[in-house]
Amino acid sequence: MDIRFLANQEASFEGTIWKQISPPDQGMRVFVRKSEESNYNRLRNEAKKDYHARYLFNELMSLNNRHGLTRSIVSRFRQDQCNLQLEGGFIDYSMLSGCVFVKDYGVTQSIGEDKPGLYHVDIKEEIPKLKPTKRISTQHIAVNGAFTNAKLAARRLPEFIERGYKPDTTKARLKDSGYSLFYNDCGPGIRSDFRQFFDTSNVRGGTEVAKKLAQLIQIEAKHEKEICWTLHEKGHAVFKRALQLALAEISPADKTRLAKHKVFYANPTMNLSVIDRYRQQAGMQLAPQSPLMNNASLEQTWVTGNFISETHVSMRQLKEQGENGLTNVTSGHIAGNALARGLMAGASYGLPAQLAAAPVAGWVLSWATIALSNMGGANQKMIESNADVLNHMKGLFSQKRA
Repeated sequence: MDIRFLANQEASFEGTIWKQISPPDQGMRVFVRKSEESNYNRLRNEAKKDYHARYLFNELMSLNNRHGLTRSIVSRFRQDQCNLQLEGGFIDYSMLSGCVFVKDYGVTQSIGEDKPGLYHVDIKEEIPKLKPTKRISTQHIAVNGAFTNAKLAARRLPEFIERGYKPDTTKARLKDSGYSLFYNDCGPGIRSDFRQFFDTSNVRGGTEVAKKLAQLIQIEAKHEKEICWTLHEKGHAVFKRALQLALAEISPADKTRLAKHKVFYANPTMNLSVIDRYRQQAGMQLAPQSPLMNNASLEQTWVTGNFISETHVSMRQLKEQGENGLTNVTSGHIAGNALARGLMAGASYGLPAQLAAAPVAGWVLSWATIALSNMGGANQKMIESNADVLNHMKGLFSQKRA
């Protein structure tokens, strides 16, 4: 089928007039039907306030470069017919002679239980009520990373929000105000580990859920609003990748508005120094309470390298907020927590007698980390670089285990 190029960035293909939507002289030419141009313009306008629309719009724009094309599935019957699968949506298109002709596209909102996306949560009653929403309408938002269904996540996450933002925020106050939930469909077992691996290592550009969350962050960066994020378990990985994507797109003015956002780390299953680096780049603040970790969990403490990174991030928090910012947190408290972590690991996993010195070594290592953190830039970068290595090794371990 031949393509005939017309004036005003139009083309004739398959007996239909098409309108170019991609930037001229930049990558592949992307077209939609001339009759669909008004729908495309409506989508572009909706993308300013609806993260679903923004996600779909960006994926359409990705078809003019290799990022969108390499993730597409080619038809077995016609090599010019392709399909790009999205989170809750799709794009069908034909590709010929350096041109992309979009034939159909769409993305659905979070309708029904357990669909990844943003919800407003009402917890006035025993069973939470979840309502899909396009923007964050509350002060608090939690990113799920462990619970296997949205209602369970909605019921359990308020206790982690309270832990990070007390005494100003309590579960009782959340009952009055409600909160927002970004439900990350973790899934069971190995599938969940692979999804986290894609977001921590950036393999395949991360998960589609992370791309949706990135659009939400970019929209909220346009508004002067205080937002308190609570990240739970594998929610750290999807947030880290989303923030990484958002930082590549937002303007310096947007960054200044992100300074009103706060982040609380709850039971992280990836390295804290890695994610906190992106939090710093975005200008976001740390929550008033220090990170929460399950000291009996090998994954949260030793496998991720957080036996060092938790100390590093807590000291950074102490510096940023001053002695009056954190409740009962001092250098001694942070080092004591590291000692307790080592003792807990020994008790929980039955370390042999010859390894009894491990908790004490951890305590000494914690004090060394505090000293390095206090010495400033170069030493902090050394800690963060080692955290990258540990995080990468954890990802490789997860792959081999699969």
